[in-house]
Amino acid sequence: MLTIVGGGPGDPGLLTDLAVSYLNRAHRVFVEPLVRSALGDRENWLAKVHGAFLDEGPVFQEDEVVWLVPGTPSLYGPATQWLSNLSSENWQYIRIVPGVPQHTAALDRQGILLAESVITIADDEGERGLTFRQGCWEGPQLSRRVAWQEARPLSGIRVVLLRGGAGAVRARRWFEDWGAVVDVYPVSRLTDPPDVDAVDAAIHRVVRYDWVVFTSAEGIRRWFERLRHFGTDIRKMRAKVGVVGPETAMALRELGLVPDLMPTFEYSQEGLVQAFREVPVRGVTILLPGGQLNRNLLSDELRGRGALVDEVVLYQNVKAPVSLPLLQAVRTESIQALLFTASSQVEYLLEALSVDDRRHLSQIPAFSIGPLTTRTLMHYGLSPADEAPEPSLRLLAEAVKDYYGRPKTS
Repeated sequence: MLTIVGGGPGDPGLLTDLAVSYLNRAHRVFVEPLVRSALGDRENWLAKVHGAFLDEGPVFQEDEVVWLVPGTPSLYGPATQWLSNLSSENWQYIRIVPGVPQHTAALDRQGILLAESVITIADDEGERGLTFRQGCWEGPQLSRRVAWQEARPLSGIRVVLLRGGAGAVRARRWFEDWGAVVDVYPVSRLTDPPDVDAVDAAIHRVVRYDWVVFTSAEGIRRWFERLRHFGTDIRKMRAKVGVVGPETAMALRELGLVPDLMPTFEYSQEGLVQAFREVPVRGVTILLPGGQLNRNLLSDELRGRGALVDEVVLYQNVKAPVSLPLLQAVRTESIQALLFTASSQVEYLLEALSVDDRRHLSQIPAFSIGPLTTRTLMHYGLSPADEAPEPSLRLLAEAVKDYYGRPKTS
């Protein structure tokens, strides 16, 4: 995948957050001389810099390549010429990351003010080429457009995410890379519990636990943040660690820890129940830190087998007001993929909808992250268009892409 990144006027402070993220991810970076200063002294970027991009052969077989150009790609002549000559079957491998145009930066620095309503770009003969009016470009130069977005598998598809946070940021980037239009309208939010005394007590006696079992990545993040708050040495946590699935395991591995137990089939409390049936638990002390909506299936099973189980609430999942744009999108049925990553999202959204709104919702393709969320959807009379093969946000995104077909070429 090639990402053409606008480097602005060459000032590291004027790189966008998106430009920085792609430079961090890149395996190779090609930099135009006029904007090399934008890399500053970032050794992790400088180490990836190669020769001139236009001297290179095809780069589409590589995972992540960045071509850093001055200003913004649509106004950099060599980039626009290269894109104009690019065969349409390769458009699907292109990303464009806008930068701060050099002339715009100069205007702002010199205190020159322009009218907000209309901006016109003339061609070489002084004739109007493009006019920006009311948020859109129009004019004869539109015929030179490179339709790289239309070549992507989700071109024209509107995807709505009902969760926020880092996961939504990652998912938005995946979908936009595939050409989708993405809206994020969280219907819930995570807050601190009203009382953390039980959590703090569990941390102070952490050496007594034989097992700590996490059912969410959020639980892992908050548990270890609280450990750091007290300056507790992680080595005091002598307990074995269980996790509910691969994404939770990944969150644990990012802390340098390897899970001792994970379900092998269904990544849910049902799967953990089955996994623990291979483990002697009579007289064993087990801590279950999580959210206030966690089910009691696992704790009841472990207690029934003689384990000593403590449950503590690390966070609360609470309803957020349903935004007006989301309601309008449901009522107009203008969403092609509505993603549900938790049963609570189903419940919170349905509670906010009228009977008529629910009828519209039933016409929108819903995508479920796993069996429990699917059961909740079906409880409300909604049949998901597809379900992720494992409870993973990435696999859920892939399910949407597969549902709408493969990349299109002209």
